[in-house]
Amino acid sequence: MVSSLHDILASFIKNNATLCLLQLEAPLIYRIAGNKVENKFVASKEDFESVLEELFPQNQIEKYNANPDADYILEDVLINEDDIGRFLLTLQRQRGQTAIAIRKTQRDASLLFDLLKLAVENRASDLHIRENKYVRLRIDSLLVETDVMTDTYFINKALEQMLPPGKLEIYQEKGDFDFAWEEEGVGRFRVNLHRQRGKAALTMRHVKGRAPTVKEVHLPEILEDISEAPNGIIFLTGTTGSGKSTTMAAMLDHINNTMEKHVITIEDPIEYTFQDNLSFFEQREVGLDAESFDSALVHALRQDPDIIMVGEMRNRETFETALAAAETGHLVMTTLHTKTAPQSVSRILDMFPMEERDTVRRSLSETVRAIICQRLAPRATGKGVVPVNEILINTPIVRKLMFDNKLDKLPQAIDAGQEDGMMSFNQCLLKLVNNGDITEDVALEFSDNPQALKMNLKGIFLSEGAGIIN
Repeated sequence: MVSSLHDILASFIKNNATLCLLQLEAPLIYRIAGNKVENKFVASKEDFESVLEELFPQNQIEKYNANPDADYILEDVLINEDDIGRFLLTLQRQRGQTAIAIRKTQRDASLLFDLLKLAVENRASDLHIRENKYVRLRIDSLLVETDVMTDTYFINKALEQMLPPGKLEIYQEKGDFDFAWEEEGVGRFRVNLHRQRGKAALTMRHVKGRAPTVKEVHLPEILEDISEAPNGIIFLTGTTGSGKSTTMAAMLDHINNTMEKHVITIEDPIEYTFQDNLSFFEQREVGLDAESFDSALVHALRQDPDIIMVGEMRNRETFETALAAAETGHLVMTTLHTKTAPQSVSRILDMFPMEERDTVRRSLSETVRAIICQRLAPRATGKGVVPVNEILINTPIVRKLMFDNKLDKLPQAIDAGQEDGMMSFNQCLLKLVNNGDITEDVALEFSDNPQALKMNLKGIFLSEGAGIIN
């Protein structure tokens, strides 16, 4: 294709630029040899919106029109410009300036490009790829067979493109290997490479490259307030596949757009990529950029961070380092595999021998800022899911309960803490039913106390919080 940006893109290549900003009603900017170079061209509102109509999908244009004042960064759009090459275009508004950021792609399309694009266009959450079998997509929880069959040669060539150096040997030795793959202009995928019946197979989960907002994923607004904590530890908990990473990303997105912070993320693999707005992000992938979570966390303390996000709290050593970081003025955000917020405290204590647990628990009572537990329930429409949250905030009452080892009373504190922003699963489920987001049957299925929820759905509420401290 030859687009209206042809001359700008040709100049981009001629000058070996690394970035071009087509700004709305402001001078065009190239980044050349590390320097900011202004061009006399200024895009009028009509010129700018003409480019949007020509090159961007309708859903991005709708988001642009719906957010005239808010800062945002939307998904990359890939264009192939005849005789010049492939470019990524990103529609963004940062610090009040709307622009289209233009970058050259870093590599050619992979063999999986068309297949991954098909999956994303059809809103598939997962792809299942096996040798000599038709590829299947997971769409709205159902497996849908495609007409694409991948043979041994295809898969081997795809793996040569995708796997980092030296990692093919790990897969061949162990039979399993997890990694991340970003197909430029399509999206980012979390990949599990494994063997089944002696043949290679891939399970690829689409993870959005741009972090969502709290509002977009229908999370409680109190999570924005929680993410603004100056220090301490915030735990995101839940079972595998409960959306913990997405919720964490939404909170980090809020930080990026509202606060000037240095944020270091430590992940395995990186799931969401952040483009700096007010905050400055460094993202480290375990196995690629760092040896282990614990090693990366130790070194992060020497990198002048304000906020450290640890993808998973896997062992005692990592937790001890995170606790030390929180006690020295940093904010640490991390995840745990627990089913309820109060259970998370017990899970942490279980990492330590009995003689150390009292000391750790008292430290937790001072450093924990919030514990957010999450589940995903199917929407009443039958399409998509909605988060169900339990939120524990470290109020003076909660702090005293933890300090005094009265962990069994934390659920009562949550029930009685709505004015402080706390929320029990039943309170959240009741709200979702009343809003029409989920059905009553689904709510009862996801409740830990369905009998109490049945009463709540009928408008019957027992007194809450009596005798919490006693």
